[in-house]
Amino acid sequence: MARFDQYRGLNDWAQKTVLRKQKVRQIGVNHFADGTRKRFARWTRLPVARVQVIGILRGVWVDKVADLHRYTMPNGKVYEEYVQANPWSSGPVYHIALRDVKTGKPVPQSLWTDEEIGCA
Repeated sequence: MARFDQYRGLNDWAQKTVLRKQKVRQIGVNHFADGTRKRFARWTRLPVARVQVIGILRGVWVDKVADLHRYTMPNGKVYEEYVQANPWSSGPVYHIALRDVKTGKPVPQSLWTDEEIGCA
């Protein structure tokens, strides 16, 4: 039987919250190497949160399973990823949740349920 590290990541609520994008209009000027300039205006989608890598999730059989991140939201809240649970199923299954950096407490909506983790 093959054994390996399995990354489950953030639950749906957490992904939608910290990885959400917003539509913004960019207006500017491109400066080209030959000295010419060209104005532009375009719509694009940019992440709402500022994302920083704060650590590495090391596995049992691999040096790096995934990066761990810190998310700074537009309202000033800051969340960090942490391993909520890692039950064994032919290797560890890493369930990631968010904690509020200010309070140090888990963000309840980001927690995996016992059924989702497989502990029920």
